[in-house]
Amino acid sequence: MFKFKQYCALSLMAAAVISLSACNDESAKPVAAAQAASDSPAATAAAKVTEKSSFEEKTAYAIGASVGGYISQIVSEQGEFLGKVDVSLIEQGFKDALAGNSSLTPKQIEETLQALDQKVQEQMAQKMQQEAQQNLEQGQKFLAENAKKEGVVTTKSGLQYKVVKEGKGKKPAASDTIKVKYKGTTIDGQVFDEQTEPVSFPLQNMIAGWVEGLQLMQEGAVYELYIPANLAYGENGAGNLIKPNSALIFNVELVEVVPQPEDKQAGGAAGQAASSK
Repeated sequence: MFKFKQYCALSLMAAAVISLSACNDESAKPVAAAQAASDSPAATAAAKVTEKSSFEEKTAYAIGASVGGYISQIVSEQGEFLGKVDVSLIEQGFKDALAGNSSLTPKQIEETLQALDQKVQEQMAQKMQQEAQQNLEQGQKFLAENAKKEGVVTTKSGLQYKVVKEGKGKKPAASDTIKVKYKGTTIDGQVFDEQTEPVSFPLQNMIAGWVEGLQLMQEGAVYELYIPANLAYGENGAGNLIKPNSALIFNVELVEVVPQPEDKQAGGAAGQAASSK
């Protein structure tokens, strides 16, 4: 459904090593020469780039702005893991590399950034574990309180459901394709997915809470499903809103059941462990 977006210090390391290698190469001497002339009138003018500046001036400025913007994004998104970052030293390292006069060797830079990458990854993993445990506890508390509400039924698996409207049509088997309308929310009310027009899914490809819950319904029924994390997306979560170990709520209307052709029903149970959409 969603993909987790993650920026890693390793990508910054790779960019830095490539840049440094280029600056230490003979082909980078013109760059060093340009750096040595940084106090010239032309350089001063280039520092005040506008839309009317020459293409060469805008190109040079754009390169620097692109690198600076990327570093700023890394610091902004991973600042809590990076620790205190001295921006003046970032600027100095950039200038020294352009001049081919870095205080550290390429190997030292690579080793330092590899250590940084490891630090960031370890701290991110630790934070994710802590959040996953918090989400699990919050979900368990929600479900325990929800189970006491009128009309809520809890199955042996831990799935909870409430009948909003009963149907009169067919019940689906796990091997069937279903047409549904639905809205999915987190337990704090954030909508992460909604379909107001009927959409079709092979039921066996859905999360376990859907596979179980939809088989309780008849065509035309509307149920509220309260799904524990282990019957939803588990420790992995999904996207930015469905965090690891999140309990989920779905309001589902079963519009139609489309039976699977008889010659395919034998293998129908094979995909029940597959994740949703």
